[in-house]
Formats: sequence, C-alpha cells, structure tokens
Amino acid sequence: MSTQQIGKCLWILWNYVQLYALGAWYLLKELCIPHKKPTGIMNQSGRVAIVTGGGRGIGFETVRQFLELDMTVIIAGRNVPVLEVAISEVRAQGVKRGIAKCLELNLMSLSSVRKFAKDFLALSLPLHILVNNGIMFWPCEMTEDGYESHWSVNYLGHFLLTHLLFPTLVASSSLESPSRVVNLTSSVHYIGSINFDDINYMRHYSAQAAYAQSKLAQLMFSITLADHQKASGRNILINAIHPGVVATDLFQHVAWARTFPFLARTFLKAPHQGSDTVVYVAMSSHVKEGGHYYENCTKTKPASAALRNEDRARLWALSCQQLQIEQFW
Repeated sequence: MSTQQIGKCLWILWNYVQLYALGAWYLLKELCIPHKKPTGIMNQSGRVAIVTGGGRGIGFETVRQFLELDMTVIIAGRNVPVLEVAISEVRAQGVKRGIAKCLELNLMSLSSVRKFAKDFLALSLPLHILVNNGIMFWPCEMTEDGYESHWSVNYLGHFLLTHLLFPTLVASSSLESPSRVVNLTSSVHYIGSINFDDINYMRHYSAQAAYAQSKLAQLMFSITLADHQKASGRNILINAIHPGVVATDLFQHVAWARTFPFLARTFLKAPHQGSDTVVYVAMSSHVKEGGHYYENCTKTKPASAALRNEDRARLWALSCQQLQIEQFW
C-alpha cells in the first residue's frame, strides 16, 4: 500500500471517528434533555407550504403536521406515485384537513429543480413556507450536472430552488406573518468544512465528509441569505435546524442502524419528534428573526465555521457561479 493510500485510509477513518463521537454525544444529550414540542403555533388555514422530500421520514411527518393545521402542502419528490401513497397513509391515519398536492422534484438534476419551480408557479399559489430536506451518507455518485450527490441534493439544488421561488415568498409575506424558509441542516455541521479546492471530494471521497460539508453549506447559506434580507429590509425569516438524531430511512447507509434496526428505533428520536423543530421554526410566533440555528425547538450556537464572513461570501459566490446566477432572485 502506497503512502497516498495510507493517508486516504487514515483520513476516512478520522471522519468516521469524528462522526461517531459526535453522534454518541448527541445521543446522550437527547436521552438526558426532554424533547420539546412546538409552541406558539397560530392558525395556518389558507397558508401554503412546500416540503421537499416529503414522502418519508421527517419530511412525511412535517407534511402530516402541516395538513393537521389546515394548510395547502406541495410535496416535492422524485417519485410522485410514492408521494401519493404517502398522502393516502396520512389520510388513513385520520388527517382530513388541509390540501395536499404532489409535484416531481429530483434534486440530483438542476433542470428538474427549474421545472418544479415552473410547475409550482403555474399553480398561481402564494408561498408562505419552504422546507428544504436532504439525504445522508449516500454512496459516491455524480449528478448529471457534474456535482457530488450530497452537494447537489442537500445544498446546491435547494439554493437554486430558494432562488427561483424567492419572489413568490416575498410577495406572500407580510409584517404580521412573514414567509419563512427552513433548511434542515445537521449537528454534523460542527465537524464539517468547505473543501473549496475540491468541492466534489474527488481526490479522497468520504460520504461522511461530503455530508458534513453539505450541511455546513446549508447553514452558511441560511445565515448569509438572512443577512441579505435584513440589509434589504424585506421581512423573510430564513433559519436552519437540526431535527435530532432521528430513526428514519436516512440511516439506510449507516451500518450499525441497518444491522441492528431495533437499536435505532429504541434509542433514536421518532420521525414525528424530528419534525417538531421544523414545525416550530416554520410557524411559531416565538421565532421572530432569521439567520439562526435551532435544535430541539431552541436557538443554539452554530459552529464557528458557519459564522466566518469571508468563507460565507466565498461560498455564496461559488454557488452563484455553479448555478449561473448573476443576482439572487
């Protein structure tokens, strides 16, 4: 084995060690700190939300809670028939309120993101809440646009989607009830870094490092966009949340959870608990500002890497370059 190969193996091992140490800490933390339910939720009748990845896990539970609050919910995902089955399950659970509509969105394809935005705009609906979900620990895969899968699905595709829908969010916002963007990041952002010299991690690929990078980028985007809104005087609340260590299908690529699923179900949060912080940040009257990071329905200090102005500006410029955006929305 060459020195380069040894270095690669050690680097991948280090990512595993960091990830599992952080995961163990958060698991202990969540076992010791009581789960908080969302508070300050006002009437949502007549309001419209988009939830990406709403067919399963946290996204599915977010959709269910939104429908219970009598909202119109656009569920965005790769497989519309699967999404429609999910809605049938929600209705079978006794949720009769709200309106649900499924639209195709494949975040592995930037052309699909643009088509979804056009399809939504053709509905002539307002947009009050945009919830951006993602994937976790995906095997190494490049998109048709030439980007690593975590980068495209968790970050770049949602950057583009937010850009395309932002005029509608602005038009739908009011001083009393501002439109909101909720980006699902992760506590893994604490061990993440933006690999500006190799954004696709082609030199040494690690799903853990790529995932952490995408979640850090999502948080940095949330803070930067919120700063832009404050500077412009617009009343849009953009925040990022960690839903908790939740037992969902996202753990399909995590060896221990796949081998011992009963352990995941026993010790991790249930999906409906994972959606509570999403609902809180998306709707609570207690959330009055953007540019923050939340865990367990509580504003929490993010990693220092997310707060570096120079890096956030560099990431913003890179993202606009990759998406060929001259000016955001």
